[in-house]
Amino acid sequence: MTPGSSDPLGDSREVLIENAIIANPGKLGFPGALAIRRCRVAEPCGLIDLILLPATGPTRLVLIEAKASSSRDSASKVVGQLLMYYGGALMLGADGLQMLRDFATRYPEKATGTTKVSAKALTGGLTPPSKAWDAMYSGTRVAPDEIQLFIGLDGEPHRAFEHTLQALSRHGLKVGYCIVKNGKLSVEPPAAA
Repeated sequence: MTPGSSDPLGDSREVLIENAIIANPGKLGFPGALAIRRCRVAEPCGLIDLILLPATGPTRLVLIEAKASSSRDSASKVVGQLLMYYGGALMLGADGLQMLRDFATRYPEKATGTTKVSAKALTGGLTPPSKAWDAMYSGTRVAPDEIQLFIGLDGEPHRAFEHTLQALSRHGLKVGYCIVKNGKLSVEPPAAA
């Protein structure tokens, strides 16, 4: 079954982008990566479209925001969303990262479905939410250089998009992007400074 195909959002443009990435994480440089859709990594940040958890390497967490290229916010707002998720990911501890891995391993269909995954689910049932978030934040914090950011699009990006990514790169924050057309995934590495 295609990830998300039995869900009401299963054929939306953003879900099609996510499906292509889930099926081909190696194209982004993370072969064998686990995936989780629609969860938060910190209480104050919103739902991340897609998280990849690489099997090996210095990158431990990949945050992906999917956006239809025709969307008005595909040029800039999408970058702001991704930066909010990045800020949240910096609150995540090693214990929380392991909880993400455990959830994705034990419940792959739930992890790649399109319904929201709660902190309670990620932590094996901890309640109230404050207790679940405390567990997610425990352990050595994830470092900035252990996080990779990507934006997934379904067509060519807006002309302002690449300039925004280059500006972020000059400040040390590298954001890559990928394009999914007709189910085929092509990747643009993070912009050079």
